[in-house]
Amino acid sequence: MIFIRSYVTIIAFLPIILNSVQAQNNILFINKNVAAGNGAGSAITAGVNNVFVGYQAGRANTTGTGNTFLGFQSGYNNTTGIANVFIGSQAGQSNTTGIGNMFLGQLAGTSNSTGSYNLLFGNSTGQAITIGSGNTAMGDGALLNNTDGTSNTAVGRYAGLYNNGMNNVFIGNGATVAQTTPTITNATAIGSQAQVSKSNSVVLGNNANVGIGTTAPNAKLEVVSGTSGVSGLRLTSLGTNATLLSQTKFLTVNASGDVVLGSINGSARSAANTENSWQTNGENLQNTNTGGVVIGPGVNRTPSGYRLYVADGVLTEKVKVAVKSTDDWSDKVFEKTYHLNSLKTVEQYIEANKHLPGVPSAEEVVRQGLDVAKMDAKLLEKIEELTLYSIQLQHELNAVKQQRQQDQLEIQSMKEKQAQLVRLVEESLKRK
Repeated sequence: MIFIRSYVTIIAFLPIILNSVQAQNNILFINKNVAAGNGAGSAITAGVNNVFVGYQAGRANTTGTGNTFLGFQSGYNNTTGIANVFIGSQAGQSNTTGIGNMFLGQLAGTSNSTGSYNLLFGNSTGQAITIGSGNTAMGDGALLNNTDGTSNTAVGRYAGLYNNGMNNVFIGNGATVAQTTPTITNATAIGSQAQVSKSNSVVLGNNANVGIGTTAPNAKLEVVSGTSGVSGLRLTSLGTNATLLSQTKFLTVNASGDVVLGSINGSARSAANTENSWQTNGENLQNTNTGGVVIGPGVNRTPSGYRLYVADGVLTEKVKVAVKSTDDWSDKVFEKTYHLNSLKTVEQYIEANKHLPGVPSAEEVVRQGLDVAKMDAKLLEKIEELTLYSIQLQHELNAVKQQRQQDQLEIQSMKEKQAQLVRLVEESLKRK
């Protein structure tokens, strides 16, 4: 709008300018053309409806039609180009056959020769363009080095500075292509000093954060939907069918909502609701909090001294319980110094307490839970005690058997002696 107002202002002052140059006999009216200034439009032959104002403005124009050149040597080399508007010192100076260009600013489009339909606003905008067409540049030095690039848009001081490609968009002070890739296409750089170096790419800012739904983004891309629990991000084309199966890595979020790489085998960064409560230790995932881990609902009791609390049970094919030292196992039962209660004492204890000595009662198990390792050790202790009781009973049984055999031998001996006595008596009676 500023440039349009300036153009209108300049046109409004044309009568004053014409009166000034007429006083110096440097004004020409020929074939519906107006030329004001030393050498302005001096080569016109068949061109019509042209306005040339300024020293040597439109000097080489012969058949060009409908052109407006205002400024020192503006449109100087135009010969057959039509419908061009050049305003500013040497604006469009090299144009010969270009059509429908509008250059506003000192040296704007000064090198253009055959390029058409370029719109250049600002000092030195598109200064190097020669045959490029369909470019729009606004700002001091915008598209400064573009020569034959076409259909580019650059807004901002030195926007598109190194560009010579096509269909590119640059918005912001110094937004441009990388100096090493000037001919890329269909690329966009938005933001002060933003640079793009690959075709079909969009770059936002120079090391800038992009915010959607927020005025203060804290990451390269931060999306705020405004609704709790809703990310605001949708990947519609992913559908419902997974294309990669049996993968160990996945994307998740940490407590701040940052997207991070997680892994089921601990080989990458792991995330949870409280990020600082977890760390990887080799191939293992380890909690670092002072408490434990609760799995499942309804776990109301979490006694100290334990790290894992699970509701509804654990189903596994194998369980191995580690024992810290031999003191926690029951081999002591077979030591010579072990005191084995008599069966009478055990009987009395059972009658009084309704459970074995050293074994927790049902009430204690409900209240405190069951330590699998200690209970296995205690059960083994009872088995070993039963073994000792069995050995004792076996010894007693063996003694009874031995005594019985001895008694049977003695009885047999007595029977033999009795039989012998009976024979002696019988023999004695026969002699009498």
